[in-house]
Parts: sequence; C-alpha cells; structure tokens
Amino acid sequence: MHNTTADDPLDAELRALRDQRLAEAQRAARTPRQYAPIILTDETLADAVASTDLLVVDVWAPWCGPCRVIGPILDDLARELAGTVTIGKLNADENGVTMARYGIMGIPTMLVFKRGKLVDKIVGAAPKSVLKETFLQHAA
Repeated sequence: MHNTTADDPLDAELRALRDQRLAEAQRAARTPRQYAPIILTDETLADAVASTDLLVVDVWAPWCGPCRVIGPILDDLARELAGTVTIGKLNADENGVTMARYGIMGIPTMLVFKRGKLVDKIVGAAPKSVLKETFLQHAA
C-alpha cells in the first residue's frame, strides 16, 4: 500500500494529470460545434480544408433544382454529424476558381476532404441515407 504525502512525487504527478485533464475538458466545452453548414468561397476554402479533419463541400447554385432538394438534407446532416463531419456550402456562380480547380462540370457536387486531401467527389443529388453512410465511411 502506498501512502501519499504532500512531498510525494506520485501525488504531484496525479495532481498535474488531473489539472491537465480539467483544462482539456474546459477547452472542449468552450469550443463550439458546427451545427450548420459553413459558407465557403474561393478565398476561404483552402483554410477550411487545412483546418478540418473531415470537410464536405456542397458546390451548389440558387437556380439549381437538385441543389435546393439536397440543401435541407445537408443542413440536417450538419447537425446530426456535428463533431465528426463539417459541411460547407460553396456557391458555384460566385466561385469559378474552385469550379475550375476541381473540374466541376455539374451541380450539385460534393467534394469530400479528409485531413487536407480530396478523397471523394459525389455528383448529383443522393438520398440522405446514402450521403450519411458515405460521409461516415470517410470519418472512420
């Protein structure tokens, strides 16, 4: 049996570990989860890709019927998968550089980035269950 005293190194180590875990928990509590899609542009996309473990970018336009159908689905998935997947929206009409860079010829197109690399491209509307399964496969 180990008796601890104020000068005991084990006691000091346990206190330091407790303080570290408490600080981590407090930081996590202050970090907001992204419950809604983030708005991206040609200028902000690179930073979002670099700073997000798993980012799905919905390339859309306001005049696009399938885009309007998939928009609410992605809003739901942003809430359901918060903390696992970040969903962003990029207006195709306003961001031609991204369209050209990724060879996007049709919308909606979803670009899936994992740890800074493009790992998947989904073209066209798909059911929520298919999108969710695809996103979670990349999260694993």
